[in-house]
Amino acid sequence: MVPRSETTPSQTASSVVPRSFRRLIGHDVDEAMAFFGDGYDFRAPRVRRTHQQTPWDFAGVGDDRMSLRSSRLGVDLQTESMTDDAFLVAWMRSGSSTITFGGESVDLEAGVPIVLPFGSPYLLHHRDIALNLVHLDRDFVRSVVGDDDFAFEPLRRPTAEGRRIWQDTVRAHSSRWLDVGNDVGPVEQRDIAEAFVRAAVAAFPERSRFRAAVTGTGPEHDRLRRALEFVHDHAREPIGTPEIAAASGLSPRGLQQSLKRNLGQTPGDVLRAARLDGARTDLLRGAPDGTTVAEIARNWGFGHLGRFSASYRSRFGELPSASLRAG
Repeated sequence: MVPRSETTPSQTASSVVPRSFRRLIGHDVDEAMAFFGDGYDFRAPRVRRTHQQTPWDFAGVGDDRMSLRSSRLGVDLQTESMTDDAFLVAWMRSGSSTITFGGESVDLEAGVPIVLPFGSPYLLHHRDIALNLVHLDRDFVRSVVGDDDFAFEPLRRPTAEGRRIWQDTVRAHSSRWLDVGNDVGPVEQRDIAEAFVRAAVAAFPERSRFRAAVTGTGPEHDRLRRALEFVHDHAREPIGTPEIAAASGLSPRGLQQSLKRNLGQTPGDVLRAARLDGARTDLLRGAPDGTTVAEIARNWGFGHLGRFSASYRSRFGELPSASLRAG
């Protein structure tokens, strides 16, 4: 059975970035693998049928900045996959899925979004999956954030507040975006895409450069990653070397030695960098008429505004006030 496909441009050729709509429905496993395998760079997929026929479908509306997609695939699929041109936020509607990356396996939870790994191969195991996806163009995200190297930390679930921000954005804008018959203009179209980017930045952590630099696979490296994860999750709180060491399973001296040996940093350096990154996210998200640099600095543990501004400028190449205006 040949899959049914519909492709509809949503605007005239005079529009700057027209949305397009695509929908496919089929029941053939080879057609499903050809379509999804090409779009998501499946490498040597292993497929086991779970139905006499293979129900699958896909629907998506997107432009060159963002695409909202839903898919269903009624098989047991194991494969390596990779995406390097867009950041993918995924949440499962039904079925089960396990994503493995960097020695960590994460089971998707229905309704809970995560950012899939970016720029490196990962393993996925889908079983009768129904999935929603938001594709955010890599270069567009980085232009909004103002960081040419920006990337999200893969496979990390959002906090309760982050999940609320993401879900509110999905509810506020999805129906408008998905209705290809409406008259969304290019300015509103860009604003919607930017709203999704800012919601993703608020909901999901950035991939910390120092955390990504821990490339070893031994027990020491695992403890060091636990230390960095603890710093990332608790940077707003009054933590220091003793708390970080306890979370990692190292002694305070062992933590200091491990950081120095692997990253050339102290616990204070790591904590300061995480807090600066968090402050930058809040500055870029804040409205200049309702947020002050001093307030954000205090929220992230910086009691001296002058020293905060100097450290911020050294790390990001601009003053915090410039980031707040850009947001």
